[in-house]
Amino acid sequence: MDVPQSVVAKEARRLEAEYCRENIDYFVETYGHFEDKDADELIQPFKLWKEQREALLSIHKHRLNIILKARQLGFSWMALHYAAYILILFTGKTVIALSRSELEVMELVRRLTVILRYMPEFVAEDKFVPKTWTGPVFKSTAMSITITYPDAPQGIFQAFTSSQNSGISFTANLIIFDEWAKQQYAEQIYTSAYPSINRPGGGKVIGLSTIERGSKFEEIFTDSDNGFNKIFIPWYADPRRDAEWYKQTKRAMGALITKEYPATIEEALEVPGGSYFPEVRVETHISKKELTGKLKKVACIDYGLDMLSVHWIQLDSKGNAQIYREYDESGLTVGQACATLLSLSSEENIELWLAPPDLWSRNKVDGRDGFNLWHENGINLIRTNNDRAAGCMCMKEWLRIPEVKEDEEIKQAKLTIFDGCAPNLYKCLQKIQKDKKRPNTYATQPHDITHDVDSLRCFCVYWKLPLTESIRTTGKKWTDDMLEDYKNADNEGKEYIIKTYGEPIWR
Repeated sequence: MDVPQSVVAKEARRLEAEYCRENIDYFVETYGHFEDKDADELIQPFKLWKEQREALLSIHKHRLNIILKARQLGFSWMALHYAAYILILFTGKTVIALSRSELEVMELVRRLTVILRYMPEFVAEDKFVPKTWTGPVFKSTAMSITITYPDAPQGIFQAFTSSQNSGISFTANLIIFDEWAKQQYAEQIYTSAYPSINRPGGGKVIGLSTIERGSKFEEIFTDSDNGFNKIFIPWYADPRRDAEWYKQTKRAMGALITKEYPATIEEALEVPGGSYFPEVRVETHISKKELTGKLKKVACIDYGLDMLSVHWIQLDSKGNAQIYREYDESGLTVGQACATLLSLSSEENIELWLAPPDLWSRNKVDGRDGFNLWHENGINLIRTNNDRAAGCMCMKEWLRIPEVKEDEEIKQAKLTIFDGCAPNLYKCLQKIQKDKKRPNTYATQPHDITHDVDSLRCFCVYWKLPLTESIRTTGKKWTDDMLEDYKNADNEGKEYIIKTYGEPIWR
């Protein structure tokens, strides 16, 4: 008796799928495709380069994976082929993908649709199902793909834009963080999404991106003890890129080339512009001894519903300041924030509550300004200067490391953090970068690391640093009045003052 062709095909598909499950690189190279905009034919077989193959096998071996890469090396396509491997060869699986914007999320779904469309041996698209087909069928929408099996649970690919609650309602087998370093709310997303794959023996993460200093991606990649499998892919992983290509690219991009096309991990992390507070380090800004004597205590606030960030600072008679407590919490109303801060300070005499001018803005619901809302809830705010350039200059002076002679020990800055009391502020000060357009201020992105720094800026711009040392400039000496004039001037006025007297430099 002749065996029907459909039965033969089904058995052949089962045997081939069994082999592919054990040989993922064979599966990708035999059945994978991608779009090559430079080729004569747009759709090309996915033939793995050496670094792609090594990365694919390494990802397959480890649960938690993070890939720091140069631009345009096809690794988003590779991650999506891994998603196809899980969804096609195993039933009932769920893959979550996250990216920055809706357009980028839709592009991930579109690319996976292309990959599946060119795997007719294993899956058929719902619009073009052959009459004799007995295998799985996939259907795609703008933000998701569903794979339906004849006699097994569905497979789901669900894409999300970056938001604080992305992916928390799904139990996933794989999470893909695409362009992870550039995702807003990366900290919150990772915290909420990770539990969806955190099962004994199950769940996998693939995070890939070019570098963005100060990001959650950088924090994970540079942490040597967090269990992540770290993979670095240099610019020359593409065999078509040679020395002449790099030379021409460098001529066009200048110093920025090391960010987009690094050759080493060190190059990738040494982003032009760099850290805004490179002087901040443990030995000079973390104090082991608490200030003594008669102390003044103040608190500085940065507030929004997305984050309340507060730091308590004590000052001694010698002009030293020490941060002895921090508080960070999101989603608090003014009433809740005031109740919390008063409770934390209940046994202390907080002389001043310093806050930026935006807290005086009127409430859109009842027209009351922010000051009255805080006052009615027990805290009288003191308005500080919100000029970012002036505030950053004051921060630099407070955090400046005093010069020492060869035989002297390292001195600490006038402003320090009491050991263990403000770990988030310390982390943010080390992470935050220079603003690319205004290098005399720090960057406002990633936004989630600016709250603590903005809070400290309130204190530094308000509380004048004791002028116990003379000031040297390229021109005349600066007096207290000159510094005050500079802080209160507009941008044009600041330029005139600097042109006349030179940059203020501590000696």
